[in-house]
Amino acid sequence: MPRRPIVRGQNGRTKTTLVTRTEVAEHHLQAFELCQQRGEIGRSFSHLSLVLCILPSLKTEYYSTYLQIFEQWIGKVEEDNGFQEAMTIFEVAINHYPESPDLHHLLAKILYRHGSVQEAWNHACLAQVECPRDPNAQETRSRLTNALVDRWHLPMLNDSTRNAAFKLAIEKAVEEGHNSVLDIGSGTGLLSILAMRANAKKVYACEVDKFMCELSNNVLQSNMVPLGVCVLNQHSKDIVIPSHIPQRVALVVSETVDAGLLGEHILSTLQHAWKHLLLPPKSLVTPSTSDVMPSFILKPETSDVSAVAMQNRSTSETCVDYVVGAHRTNIKQGHVKTTAPDNLAIGKETLHHKRENSSKFGRVIPSKAEVFIALISCDYIAKQIKVNRPDLSYFTNKTVCIKLQEPYMSEKLNQVPGGFKLLSHWTPLTTIDFNSPDDIEKHLTGEVDKTLKLQCIECGSLDAIVLSFKLYLDEKLCIDTFPEPGTTLWENAVYPVLNLISVDTHSIIAIDFKCTGVIQLSLQRSSSNLKNANYLYLTEDAIRFLNSKNVVDSFLSASQQIVINLQKPRSDKRDRGHQLIICDKTPFPLAGLAVLSEFPNSKLYVENDKIKNILQELGITAYDFEDLEEKIDVLFMWPVTREGTLKDGLVKNIFMNRLMMGRDCQVYPQEVDLIMSLISSPVLAAMTCVDDTNTSGVKIAEIFNIVKTSHHLDVPLSAIPHTTVINQPIPVLRLSLISGHTQPLGPVQENLGDVNEGLLVLGGEVVSVLINVMISEASTITAVPYWFHIRGKLPLKASMSSKLSSGSNSEPSASIQTSHTTTPPNCDTVVLSTKEPDSPCNQSLFILSKPLEVLEGKNVNLDVVWREGAFNATVESAAD
Repeated sequence: MPRRPIVRGQNGRTKTTLVTRTEVAEHHLQAFELCQQRGEIGRSFSHLSLVLCILPSLKTEYYSTYLQIFEQWIGKVEEDNGFQEAMTIFEVAINHYPESPDLHHLLAKILYRHGSVQEAWNHACLAQVECPRDPNAQETRSRLTNALVDRWHLPMLNDSTRNAAFKLAIEKAVEEGHNSVLDIGSGTGLLSILAMRANAKKVYACEVDKFMCELSNNVLQSNMVPLGVCVLNQHSKDIVIPSHIPQRVALVVSETVDAGLLGEHILSTLQHAWKHLLLPPKSLVTPSTSDVMPSFILKPETSDVSAVAMQNRSTSETCVDYVVGAHRTNIKQGHVKTTAPDNLAIGKETLHHKRENSSKFGRVIPSKAEVFIALISCDYIAKQIKVNRPDLSYFTNKTVCIKLQEPYMSEKLNQVPGGFKLLSHWTPLTTIDFNSPDDIEKHLTGEVDKTLKLQCIECGSLDAIVLSFKLYLDEKLCIDTFPEPGTTLWENAVYPVLNLISVDTHSIIAIDFKCTGVIQLSLQRSSSNLKNANYLYLTEDAIRFLNSKNVVDSFLSASQQIVINLQKPRSDKRDRGHQLIICDKTPFPLAGLAVLSEFPNSKLYVENDKIKNILQELGITAYDFEDLEEKIDVLFMWPVTREGTLKDGLVKNIFMNRLMMGRDCQVYPQEVDLIMSLISSPVLAAMTCVDDTNTSGVKIAEIFNIVKTSHHLDVPLSAIPHTTVINQPIPVLRLSLISGHTQPLGPVQENLGDVNEGLLVLGGEVVSVLINVMISEASTITAVPYWFHIRGKLPLKASMSSKLSSGSNSEPSASIQTSHTTTPPNCDTVVLSTKEPDSPCNQSLFILSKPLEVLEGKNVNLDVVWREGAFNATVESAAD
């Protein structure tokens, strides 16, 4: 309807003047443009929002403009007024453009920042479906998928041996009469479905994660058993009888175990279950007490395995015998084997009696666990946890290592780059009986506390204590986590040894062991020279960086040459007394410290408070880069994360650096190249999606694979079994670390600019590169791994008069390669590859949505889309 404002006439009387919607809209458009010129973002957004309310027909014309204004305004509102106010602004925008992928993408990011992961993921999916080619949309969805569902679900669900073993154990337990089942930490509901198919009368599945509960309900429907399983979205400790389940159950199944066995709180979970949810243990159910009510106090006998018995147990044999009915069953895929003795006969009366007795007592699957430890030497682990660089004077008489937040790390030891060496035999540590509440109690309260002495069998650097276990699902059937090649998908718990310790075959290492709900292992102080250790704790990024000799030496070489350049006579008469502004944004500022040592009157800026505080411990004053207001004279940077991808916001930070650089600012390194390859690797499938052939006949893939992700970070490529299907790596593009400009190194398919076909409107310049590649070996392409060449150009060192305080008696050396096409005359180019064994980074890769079969000599197209540091890659067969 037209608007009718009231105005006064000359005689004082009022009259009505008709003002059209178009005129009102034009008025607000003029106000919008004026506010834009003044930089009043909030008022600009308000005026433009009113325009779209008045004239919805303008929405298409002003879509890009509205998004740009909104992006600026929402960031300011969130920063100044918080999350709830930002959500109010989002409601206004979504009302105008309910299907805008850009708005859904921005909403996903803000929801993620404030902890609403599932809601954020829903919006990220909407954005990515509408803009499938946009690398920002893909990256946001991938990160949210990883945050929503732990990636360990994939190898677990694809572990056919583990799944088959649980299936057999559950079938045997239900057959014996344990036909009311509680699945604790049910996840996708796999074990619950196996229990239903074993003819359990009632199955309850409890899962505290809301999203996994929704997922499991869908899996149950897909397998046509939704009415047979009651799904409870809560922790098992919150289950109350009869509010949630009518009575105690006869069987608890749970695989809430991790690489360190107890890290997912299985002991406290089972302790609660025995007290409140399970029938009494078998040790308390005798013929005279078979009708005991389940509310009594549980005090079963313990069933420990003595240390002597464990020592006599063969740890090399990881397969056991198991009986299923009267048949011989042989599961032999990796680490489980089951057989039955001949002439086995179970009469009907015996089986009936067994079932009747079983229904009177409770039981847990898994039944027990035997835990083993060993000492190892592993260069890959050592480079993550401690610095071994005696030539760096800053760390003299200090133990430089990581500060552990958890008792242990986890590594897939049978796939670590460079492998590992056992320095001792696998030694029994403890046995935990999950069907003994007393044994559970002892391992929760710290009563289990002892010292073990391990005899070394090899010489080497002692880098870690590692843990494996045998998980018995019943009396005989077990799975194990020993890191033998090709036998297990489990990771191992790694307890780092932070000191630099060498051992030989005469060494005996004392290990202190204590269990208070989680297994704690450490070297005994008296046997490991720890008494007078002076610790300096660094981040893992810094430790990896410092342990990379090629990287450190190249930065020290660069700092030497920069000092020489700065000492030359200059028109501005800068001398050693001039206050230089040095910025070092590497994980540890060795290069910046080297320049500072030659110009002590200067100021060193670092990237964060952690580095600043560490330098303060070393007696060095540094400043936070965020507080920098002066022009930069020297800038060092490292653009790649330890996971093997570019740092978040790298390009935006480059633009910011450029604004702050002085006229003659010296930058190292100057460029980074994106390099890709094409590989075939069947093992990557288990990291990417669920295959129903692995899940014991339960259909999970169709439901679970909605949360699969194609972008995998932190992949040690050299340790993943794979075949390269092309002759040479593919240089894709080059990013200038000085200007932020991106230069394709392959043919440019198109410069898409702001065209929104398959792309978000927001996100910066887009470069799409299409590269035709010949296949050198017939294979099936499954993934596109990538890494980086970090390039630094240095004038030739004709006279190196300055020796910087690295603590080394010789000049640092770098891996030098000369490029005749891009390097100016009289320059060396240092090329640091993040694919080399010495690199502080792993690699990352893109998994193809469908494996691509290729023939030798045929061509494929590698299509890479880049957008300000975010990128993706796809591969398709090339037209003949």
